[in-house]
Amino acid sequence: MTSRTDTTVKAAIEQVYDTWIAAVRKQDLDTIISLYTDDVLAFDAIMALQFKGKEAYRKHWQTCMEFCPAKEKEPFFEIHELVVQSEGDLAFAHALMRCGFKEGDKIDASWMRMSSGLRRHNGEWKIAHEHFSAPFEMPSGKAMFYLSPDDSEHAVRPVPPGMSTISAHLVCADAPAAIEFYKKAFNAMETPLGQLEMDGVFMHGELAIGDSMIMIAQENADCGMRAPHSLNGTPVSLHLYVPDVDRAFQRAIEAGAKEIMPVTDMFWGDRYGVVEDPEGHRWSMATHVRDMSPEEIQQGAREFFVQMAK
Repeated sequence: MTSRTDTTVKAAIEQVYDTWIAAVRKQDLDTIISLYTDDVLAFDAIMALQFKGKEAYRKHWQTCMEFCPAKEKEPFFEIHELVVQSEGDLAFAHALMRCGFKEGDKIDASWMRMSSGLRRHNGEWKIAHEHFSAPFEMPSGKAMFYLSPDDSEHAVRPVPPGMSTISAHLVCADAPAAIEFYKKAFNAMETPLGQLEMDGVFMHGELAIGDSMIMIAQENADCGMRAPHSLNGTPVSLHLYVPDVDRAFQRAIEAGAKEIMPVTDMFWGDRYGVVEDPEGHRWSMATHVRDMSPEEIQQGAREFFVQMAK
C-alpha cells in the first residue's frame, strides 16, 4: 500500500466518517452499523478484546449507548487529523477521536486513537476493521482518556499519574506500623514517594493496592485528625475487590486483621467478607462471582433480610 491515495477515494472515505459521526451524534444505531462489513472485526477500547461480525458489534454499540445515555445532553463525537491511504479496493485510515457529551458550551469528552481498515465492494466503502485505544499509566494500569493531542509524557496532570479522582486517606495511631500491616495483609506497595518524614516525624505515606491508592496520616489531635480507636469506631469502610477473596481474607487474618464477617456468597453476586485492621479501619473484601439482574438482586435481598430477621 502506497502513501499516495486517489483524491476520489479519500473523499469517499471521508464521507463514510462524516456519516458515521452524524449517526453517532444522533445515536442512530441502524446507520452506524450499516457502515461496517458483515465480517467486521472490531477492537474497541472497552468491555472485550474483540467483537467479531456486525451483529456482535451492534450489540456492543447498543450496550455502550445504554450505559452512557445522552438524556438532556448532546452526544459529542469528532475526528481530528484523519489520514487515508489506499490501494485498489483496500484502504487504511487513522485519526484521533474525541467522544463524550456536550451541554451548552461545556464539552465533557475523552480522546482516543482510532485506526481502521476499509474494503470497497461494488463501489461502496465499508469499515472491515476498527481499533480504538488509549495509552495507560503505570503502575495503576488505568487508561489515560484525559490526554489531549498536544500533551507530552512530561505534562503536569491535574490528577497525578496513579491517583484516582477519589482516594482514601487513613488516619492511624501508628502510621509506619499500619503501612507494614497493609503490605502484609493486602499486598500493598509503596509509591516512589513512600513515606514523608520531617525531623523524624511521620508526615505522609502513599500505598498502591491493586489499581488504587491510599494515603496514610499519623494521628494528630491538634490538627483534628483522630484514628478509629480514639473515636471508638469508624463510620467508613473501604471496599477491596480481589481475584480470590478467600485467599486474600486469610492473608489479612494471618497478618493481624480481626474477622468481622466471614467470607460468604452474597445476593448481589459477590463472595464477600469484612475484616478490621489493627488500626480499627474496616475493610470489606470481595470477588465478583456471578452477574445478577436487578430483579434477581431484589429477590435475593428480600430472602437475605428475612433470614437475618430469624
